[in-house]
Amino acid sequence: MGSHFAAYLIPLSTVIGLWAGGPWSWLTVGLVYGVVPLLDQAVGRRPAIDDAAQTVAARSRTADGALYLALPVQCGVLLLLAVVWQGEAGLLERVGWIASAALSCGGLGIVIGHELVHRRDRTLYRLGKCLLGTVLYTHFAVEHVRGHHARVGTDADPASARQGQSVYAFIPRSIIRQFLSAWDLETHRLARAGQGAWTLRNEVLVGWGLQALWLAGIAAVFGLEVMAVMIVVAALAVTLLEVVNYIEHYGLRRYPGPDGRLEPVRAQHSWNSDHLVSRRLLFELPRHTDHHMNGGRPYQTLRSVAGAPQLPAGYPTMVLLALLPPLWFRVMDPRVAAVSATAA
Repeated sequence: MGSHFAAYLIPLSTVIGLWAGGPWSWLTVGLVYGVVPLLDQAVGRRPAIDDAAQTVAARSRTADGALYLALPVQCGVLLLLAVVWQGEAGLLERVGWIASAALSCGGLGIVIGHELVHRRDRTLYRLGKCLLGTVLYTHFAVEHVRGHHARVGTDADPASARQGQSVYAFIPRSIIRQFLSAWDLETHRLARAGQGAWTLRNEVLVGWGLQALWLAGIAAVFGLEVMAVMIVVAALAVTLLEVVNYIEHYGLRRYPGPDGRLEPVRAQHSWNSDHLVSRRLLFELPRHTDHHMNGGRPYQTLRSVAGAPQLPAGYPTMVLLALLPPLWFRVMDPRVAAVSATAA
C-alpha cells in the first residue's frame, strides 16, 4: 500500500514548477493530463485484489500515514505559491502556477479530504474538513456524506448528472445545490436537537469561519492580490471536483420499487475504473462503485465490484473527454443505455 505515496508526485511536480518557473510552471498539467493517461493506457486495468491483500492493507500503518501528510503538503504548496507570486514572472508562467496548484489541491487535497470526512474518527474528520477549507469547500463534508450518498442516482442529488446533460450545465447547478443542501441538512439536524441554525454547532457556519480566517491570514501576510489568487486556485480545484462528480454517476439512475421506496444503492449506480496508475494517484477513488456500496470502507481495501459499469479510460482521460460534450455523449451514452438495459 506504500505505492499510494506516488500520489505526492502531483504536489512535488507543482513545487518544482513553482521553484523553477518558466516552462516548468506547467509541469503538473503535463504530468496529470499527458503522462498519466499514457501510463493508464500502457499499464491497463488491475481489477483483482484478494482477501489476504485486503487484510494486509487494512492493517497497514502506511496506508493512513499517506493521508496524514496531505494537510501540511497542501498548505506548503499554497504558501510557496504565495511567496513566488510576489516575484517577477510572466503571465503564462503565472497561469501555469495557478493551474498546477489547482491540480495539486484537487487531485490530492480534495481527494484525501473526501476520504477523511468518511472516517468515523472525529480527528480524521476534522482533518478532512481542514483540507477542504483550503479550497473554500468545507460544506462538502456535510452534503457529500449525508446528502450525496443517500440520494445518489436521483433527481434530488445535485452531484448525479443526468444523461444528456453537459458538464458545463452540470457544474454550476451542482455547486449551488450542494451548498443549499448542506445548509438544509445542518438546519434540520439542529432543529431536531431544539436549536436554531445560527450556532457554533452548525458545521456549515464553522466551515465559513475557518475559510474566512484562512483568507484573512493570507491577505494579512501576502496582500489582497495573493488572496485573490488563492480564491481562483480554490475555484479551479472545486471545478475539477465537480467534473469528477459528473464522471462518476453520469446517466446512472435509481428508481422507486413497487412499494414506492428507492431501490438500494447497487453496482449499476456508479461508474468504476480499475486503471491502475490513476487509481494509485487518486487513493482508489476510481473504485467508486464499492465506495458507494460501502461508504465507510477505507480506500486501501476498496474492491472492483463484479457487474459494475466500467469507464473506458482512467480519470484524467475522462476529465478531458467530459470537457468535449459531443465526444463525451458519443462515448458514454451507449454505455449508459447498456447499463440501463442490463439493470432492467
